[in-house]
Amino acid sequence: MNYKSLIIIVTYNSENFIEKCLHSIIAQDYTEWFLIVADNASKDETVTKIREFRNMYPGLDAGNFKLIALRKNIGFAGAVNHAFFNFIKAKKENTGRGPEFLILLNPDIYINRGSLKKMVSFYKAVNEKINRGQSRSVRIGAAGGLILDYNSVTIQHYGGRIRDNFITYHINSGKDYSVIKNETGKTENGKGELYREDRIKDVDYVTGAFFVTDFRLFSNLGGFDAGYRPAYFEELDYCLKLKKIKRRVVVNPDSVARHFEGASVKKFSRNFYRFYHKNRIRCAIINMDFLTFLKVFFRAELRWLKKESTVDQFLPLFYAYFINFLFLPCNLIIKLKNHLILNKLELK
Repeated sequence: MNYKSLIIIVTYNSENFIEKCLHSIIAQDYTEWFLIVADNASKDETVTKIREFRNMYPGLDAGNFKLIALRKNIGFAGAVNHAFFNFIKAKKENTGRGPEFLILLNPDIYINRGSLKKMVSFYKAVNEKINRGQSRSVRIGAAGGLILDYNSVTIQHYGGRIRDNFITYHINSGKDYSVIKNETGKTENGKGELYREDRIKDVDYVTGAFFVTDFRLFSNLGGFDAGYRPAYFEELDYCLKLKKIKRRVVVNPDSVARHFEGASVKKFSRNFYRFYHKNRIRCAIINMDFLTFLKVFFRAELRWLKKESTVDQFLPLFYAYFINFLFLPCNLIIKLKNHLILNKLELK
């Protein structure tokens, strides 16, 4: 069977959420997908619950579902790449046509019914208009949905922005859903289309919790940079690459999901800050040119340290600065490699 989308979920100690996440996928009116769950060596009952769920639903079988139980935790980006490129390898052995889309979902997310169909429909429709010369817009490279808190109508993510020192923040985070609900309107316009292009919002990045991109584009870019271990900034790094080859990164507010957030790593804990700042500085080094890094990043970093950083971030920041200084040669090699890959894609 030729699937239109490959869905990948990376789990780690996700026993409290994974069944609800899987159920929300099964309940969608969009069914043209192959689902891979890659477990990052969970220490709880996550794998057992996934197997039990698969056995409960006859619609999930070897034809559209695969569980990969990794022996060690290789991080979010590493697990996504492992699942993605193993799927490609298996597909080549089978002569079938590859999917159009890659969809990434967190195990602690619950997708509202109809959200997957709305997402892939608008993504495909916008790019097809551009291909036919019916729009002067730039093709979409990645898209996300409107994400609410798991147990409320509070907005958690409506796209993301980055500051000059790569501190990230979620647009409209903490606001009530009613603030933007009027923007979404009805799900269909007079022509029966499942989107309205004027409601699509351009952003700096979209979170990997609900992330859609072109399958072939993800492959050509080599997947995520697995150096962002164990998590954070891999999706921002990917979105920055897309912008360099003139692709849009957007949010579709008609595709709604609920997200617990911080189920694997508690938000604002020492481990969170350690991973966050390490990968933040790495992302800046790889994606900024030398002069901009010196003039823009350093100034913004000093201002942020003076006015906004907190005492509990001191040790994680010291670790982040040290580890990035230590691995600077490696990151500069990755920077050069990315430059060559992006130049090659721009020429196509």
